[in-house]
Amino acid sequence: MRYEQTRTVLQHLAPDYHRTVSHYYQAMQETGVSPRVQLMLDYLIDHEQHRALALGEFCRDASPHVLDHWFKGVEIAFPLAEADILDESARTDLDQLVKAAITYKGNLISYFAHLLERASDAETLHLFQTLKTQEEKAMKRMIRHAQGLADL
Repeated sequence: MRYEQTRTVLQHLAPDYHRTVSHYYQAMQETGVSPRVQLMLDYLIDHEQHRALALGEFCRDASPHVLDHWFKGVEIAFPLAEADILDESARTDLDQLVKAAITYKGNLISYFAHLLERASDAETLHLFQTLKTQEEKAMKRMIRHAQGLADL
């Protein structure tokens, strides 16, 4: 069983996750990709960098009580942004790139859902529900953007 503090998740783990994913997208972009994939990578890089910055703002507005909250009995570790999720086929296949992006988002959403099950006060529950909802909405926007690119 693990213990995790809200402050650590919001100020370090989640922003680092977004920055790492953005770095993977940037590295792929530099290897030469198809035009549609290039457009999608531009979107994803910007999105992941924005999410990392938004978490910092989110923390500035959160109450110290919530940031100091400890989750006890966390059964899964914060997800790792694994490089192999984004494989070579994503360089030329928009669907494969979107599949990888959904996997990255899904891992984060699942972790937030796990914390929601373990939140012991209403404020912390609300905070992680908000974060989970924001990530779900971001994933839907990303999919709509990809569908628009596929129609080009």
